[in-house]
Amino acid sequence: MEPSLHLAENLLPVVRVAGEDVRYTMHERLAAYGCPGVSVAVIEDGKLSWAAGYGVIEEDGAPVDADTIFAGASISKPVTAIIALRLVERGLLKLDGDVNEHLVSWKLPENEFTRAVPVTLRMLLGHRGGTTVHGFGGTFGPDELPDIYEILEGKPPARNEPVRVDKLPGGDARYSGGGTTIVQLMIEEATGKPFEEVAQEEIFGPLGMTRSTYARPLPAELQANAAVGYENGEAIPHRYSSTAALAAGGIWTTASDYARLLIATREAAQGRRPSLLRQDLAAAMMERPGSSEFGLGWSLVGEGDSRRFGHGGSNPGYQCESFLYEASGKGAVVMTNAESGLILYWEIFNGIAERYNWPGFLRPAKEIVPIPEADMADYAGEFEIVSGVEMPLLRIFVEEGRLKSEIPGMRSGIQDVLLDKEGRMFNRSSPFETELIRGASGRVDEIVAYVGGTTEIMRAKRRAA
Repeated sequence: MEPSLHLAENLLPVVRVAGEDVRYTMHERLAAYGCPGVSVAVIEDGKLSWAAGYGVIEEDGAPVDADTIFAGASISKPVTAIIALRLVERGLLKLDGDVNEHLVSWKLPENEFTRAVPVTLRMLLGHRGGTTVHGFGGTFGPDELPDIYEILEGKPPARNEPVRVDKLPGGDARYSGGGTTIVQLMIEEATGKPFEEVAQEEIFGPLGMTRSTYARPLPAELQANAAVGYENGEAIPHRYSSTAALAAGGIWTTASDYARLLIATREAAQGRRPSLLRQDLAAAMMERPGSSEFGLGWSLVGEGDSRRFGHGGSNPGYQCESFLYEASGKGAVVMTNAESGLILYWEIFNGIAERYNWPGFLRPAKEIVPIPEADMADYAGEFEIVSGVEMPLLRIFVEEGRLKSEIPGMRSGIQDVLLDKEGRMFNRSSPFETELIRGASGRVDEIVAYVGGTTEIMRAKRRAA
């Protein structure tokens, strides 16, 4: 069967459970999630194998195909990282110098933290600069976009707080779109050009990413085959996401275009594409300090043959994810035009992983064991995220004799918390699993979330009463 048709009939649950033999079709899952469309690109042996679209670009609209453009959101960040490293290679930026040495029109305000440890480009690319501002709120209309200085200072029409350093640089990773916006300004001042122009010259043009752009609003000539974003079953305001911070989340691209970036990065790290990036700098992108999931720009998961890099993206109306295995060159990019794509793309990746034998991706089917009712009170509480992907807080509570979890304000909603026989907690709509660490009192005082079984992506501690 043709690969794209096989995938359309063989999506797998986000979390497989022992004793349950479940498969889905793409058609029924698009309908179940209220997601109009999805685009998929599959990589085999380090080459683009095939790309296809499913569903439509909007309700009653044209079909999604391999050339359909989606808002890529935070998959912008690796593009930014590669541009910055290319400038390091040319001596226009320093990887390990104080970023304020490069900033002219705006400076990162100094405080007790930056005086103790100056913030560097390496830290910003790896989300270890101690900078604030995770993301930048909802979509903007074409006439209300803030400029980069309004974003950095948190002034209207920007909707974020000012970008500042509020913890010691160089410590635990904390995801920061604010830090990436500082990198954008460094790039613009080092080149004397707008970021979107630099991206075209440095990345999109050389790699043949002909349907990728940072232009905002989305050019009219690209809108004919661009996916309209959806939230709660309705098209988002202005139809197409216009993101305030370009370097952190403003890319428009196709699944196959972004696959080309993944492929080129792997080749550069192997010394086979020096035209993109010098091998030592490309290899540095794949190094993560300590237990962090972040290298320089890329998110890194797994070890050995199971080690893969990629990045996800989440903007109003759009969800996407990407992976490429360093050793085998297997991988894929999935892009959707609905908030519910956050769950759907994991089912698609699982179907691809089964078909192409991705090492270490499909976790063994879980055996669910009952959670002792006497233990539930020890688990319940509010937990503040202290490292990894920053979220407001994690709330665990008991309702009608069942343990539940919620991240207030997040789209995932309230989830049933389940326990597997290895003692890890999980839910059915997320590939992540958590370890609950008890304190001296016997209560759970710390929660560590993992992806792929071993890669830590978040750590949270119980909020003081």
